[in-house]
Amino acid sequence: MRRARFALQSILILLAAAALMAPLPASLVERYYADWAYPATQSVLTSWSNQSAFSLFDVLLGSATLVGVAAWIRWVRRAWRARSAWPVAHALVTTLTLAAVCYLWFQLAWGFNYARVPLEASIGFDRARVTPAGLRSLADRAAGEVNRAYAAGHQHGFPEIGDTPSELVTALHAVERRLGRPRPTVPSRPKKTLLAGFFRASGVDGLHAPFLLETLLNPDLTPPERPAILAHEWAHLAGYAPENDASFVGLLAALRADPGSRYSAWFALFHDVAAQLPRDEQRALINRLDQGPRQDRQAMYTRLQSRIESVSRVSWQTYDQYLKAQGVDEGVENYSRVVQLLLGSGALDWQ
Repeated sequence: MRRARFALQSILILLAAAALMAPLPASLVERYYADWAYPATQSVLTSWSNQSAFSLFDVLLGSATLVGVAAWIRWVRRAWRARSAWPVAHALVTTLTLAAVCYLWFQLAWGFNYARVPLEASIGFDRARVTPAGLRSLADRAAGEVNRAYAAGHQHGFPEIGDTPSELVTALHAVERRLGRPRPTVPSRPKKTLLAGFFRASGVDGLHAPFLLETLLNPDLTPPERPAILAHEWAHLAGYAPENDASFVGLLAALRADPGSRYSAWFALFHDVAAQLPRDEQRALINRLDQGPRQDRQAMYTRLQSRIESVSRVSWQTYDQYLKAQGVDEGVENYSRVVQLLLGSGALDWQ
């Protein structure tokens, strides 16, 4: 019995190590996982997790933490009483096995999307379009669109956290069809989370919880931020794992939806573009905003004052290493590449 258990543990650990160290070929992932296995899995898991009004990820994380701490206390006490290292060795192997199971679950449920064919291959991306002049032109356009969309966006209103805006769902499905996804994504029910304090301290806006394919949002988001961030997390749910791909798909979806979502998308894109300009050009661009968008911008930055620098720095460094481990070489800098994707594809003018 012990030999069989040890053999099973060894197999699980080796499989997890192989999945981490030797990614599958992108062509195989695209054909068998992205086009077939993942959409079927996503439909089942999200439909199931949507039945709960609270975050099941919170339950999983809390339960794993409590059980893990209790088990380790028991193992250490047993080792102390027996004056033997074997209970600790057993604990290490068991913990490593459970970690391997979690990683394999993560990969099968969602993580293999990191190994998909890059989005550039399906959007007619032309690097020659990505120029300083193109960036400045997009910055001018974003400032003008933010000002134009402000009144209609605020008049229409913005979803509450927990809402599933039907027009945004329809728009996401339209973008998915344009990108060749074989079946529409089942939208996840946006949920608040017990991690809200961490989100607040670290500056995290939202989280795609991959184990049961849930969408968790920072409850402090200002109303104009919500649609674009929700669309971004739904794009992750649709299988676009890298941050730039999710931002690309999410922005296009929000721009095709209701007036509130369109304003939210231009508001988000304005900040993405401004961040890539020299400091003096940033100030000039911000000065072009009308009073209403400036107030929304101030409300967003007031929200971000709750960040704790040390927590924010450690959390983003950790996420940076996670992205690099999944094959996203730029790490967190991958967020900023959405501007290059938009410029190089001309997607903002897609019909």
